[in-house]
Amino acid sequence: MSEQAGTFVVPEVSVRRAALTYALGRFGVFALLGLLIWSATGFAGRQLNGLPLLLVALLLSSVVSYFLFSRQRKQLATALAAQREAKTEQIAQRRARLDDDRA
Repeated sequence: MSEQAGTFVVPEVSVRRAALTYALGRFGVFALLGLLIWSATGFAGRQLNGLPLLLVALLLSSVVSYFLFSRQRKQLATALAAQREAKTEQIAQRRARLDDDRA
């Protein structure tokens, strides 16, 4: 079953898969931009290395990832909400069973 969220149809996926997809995608963008910035500054004659390179890559990758991974972010949020609802329902069922056992 799919749920309409904004303009995207968000399919139901497991929390682990959604989190892994989102995290690996963001890391990939970070690594790719770091490599591109490092090579571009090398060709420009002023190579950017170390912490400044990491900070620039982190800043740019966070902006790019915000727009690029909106669907994955919505899938992760949907999966987390479904997991929370399932756990809440399990807790309510356990409490009801315990209340029945006490009576």
